[in-house]
Amino acid sequence: MALKITNLRVADISDLPVKNADGSPLRDPDTGAPITATVFGPGTKIWQAANATKQRKAVKRSREANGKFEAALDFKEEDTIEFLCAVTKRFNGIEIDGAHTDQETVRAVYSDPLLGFIRDHMDTDVSNWENFMKASQSLSNFGSDSSPG
Repeated sequence: MALKITNLRVADISDLPVKNADGSPLRDPDTGAPITATVFGPGTKIWQAANATKQRKAVKRSREANGKFEAALDFKEEDTIEFLCAVTKRFNGIEIDGAHTDQETVRAVYSDPLLGFIRDHMDTDVSNWENFMKASQSLSNFGSDSSPG
């Protein structure tokens, strides 16, 4: 019997653990519940569009600097923040002063240089297909490829 390849499709959205600077999972100090981020995966139109935008910006900067590839790196952190803000629907269990909406919280967390460890590990984790294999179907059905991130 042949493998029915469509059975290997990954979820389009998943709750990924948010990690501390040492790589350990963050937990709610009162309940011990894991802190997560609800993110769109690499198979979604949202992720693909955000990634393409990030790549286009890097190529454009290099072109404007007469082909110097180093120019693309000058705004790497800023481009990563924009990418992550586009693919992160919300943080679950995080609050930050001055942020009142999910998107304000997402931007504030990713933009804080002293919380850069969250940005860095999430940049890796949202691109890892494996992180979308075990996502619950209820989460997968919560969002869609065309819903805003």
